[in-house]
Amino acid sequence: MKKVFTLLPLAVVCATQFAYAATDAERLAKLEQELAILQEQSSYDSLADRMTINGFFTGKMVAANNDAGFDNATTTPNFADGSKLGLQGTFALTDQTQIVAQLVGRGGDDWTPEMEWAFLSHDFDNGFVARVGRLRLPLYMYSDFLEVGYAQPWATPPADVYTIAPITSFNGVDVTYQHDLGDAILALQASYGNDSSSAEDNSVGKDVEFSDIAGLSATLSYEEWVFRGTYFQTDLSSADTGLPLLGAFENERGQFIGAGVSYDNGSLIAISEYTISKVEGAYADTESAYITLGYRVEAFTPYVSYSYLKTTDDEKRAASSVDTTLLTWQRSTYSVGTRYDISANLALKLDVTYAGDFGDTTGSLASNVSPTYANTQEFDDTIVYTISFDAVF
Repeated sequence: MKKVFTLLPLAVVCATQFAYAATDAERLAKLEQELAILQEQSSYDSLADRMTINGFFTGKMVAANNDAGFDNATTTPNFADGSKLGLQGTFALTDQTQIVAQLVGRGGDDWTPEMEWAFLSHDFDNGFVARVGRLRLPLYMYSDFLEVGYAQPWATPPADVYTIAPITSFNGVDVTYQHDLGDAILALQASYGNDSSSAEDNSVGKDVEFSDIAGLSATLSYEEWVFRGTYFQTDLSSADTGLPLLGAFENERGQFIGAGVSYDNGSLIAISEYTISKVEGAYADTESAYITLGYRVEAFTPYVSYSYLKTTDDEKRAASSVDTTLLTWQRSTYSVGTRYDISANLALKLDVTYAGDFGDTTGSLASNVSPTYANTQEFDDTIVYTISFDAVF
């Protein structure tokens, strides 16, 4: 408004030049019009100061030596799955309250935009921050950056851990408390809400409802170290899955437990996470983990990773060959790759991943299931090659 009052006298002077040629009503109308223009310009300036827009992009190509389907890779190079474009906007309602929205279009979904985040956040200025709306499910160390490939050291996050949960966002509320402990910072986050998983996105081929999603995560940051622990639970409901032993989900309790640690001193990178998932009934209970080691050499960051995934309740599915085929998993994964930072906002990543040790299972790969279920697997292992360009803007 300062601009309005500063220019008001000038507007009045200019208007008086028409005093002899116009009526009082015309002069008043002209002044009101000029004031409205100045107020509109001031409003635009204020809105621009309150709004920030950021974006990210990943262009990825994956190919494999066979059609086992790890990371959706086959012998035909795939440029769609894994490629994405996202926009994130933040509008500050006040100094403490803001609205955040993140829209993501994925190549695997024909670039159809999907709202990943859409929430209102308020900072209470006492260490507490509350958010309500569509939020990220904070299961993993990189959950908040799950869509932003540039913020990750890998070409693809370790699938043995990061693909266990069928949902990545939920509709609800969370509260975060952050406390300074001298050289360390402790952050506690409590979450509650609901969500759903479509038949195309889960391993049972049916729409699944997740109600009463509730959990707590804790993160302790100390110098180069970050330690994290997570516990979440939910109730699952669905129509009959079509699997003989599994049937339908009828308010079955699901649980997720995760622990992680990372070290980054600017040169050496070490990251590890361990997860346990359990679902009441015959659905697969799992254990998985990974460890990644990397070292920055100027613009290059070569890395190696090892991970595994296995089911821990195989005896529950011994009565059904179909359930055993689809819901009994075992897999070990080895990766070697490098990241090259082309510029301050663009990175090129190259990765070769070997997945094997399937035992008598499909390795949790839907494409590796025998059409007749006579054999549990079509392939004993697979090698996947990935090239990824990641940018932020």
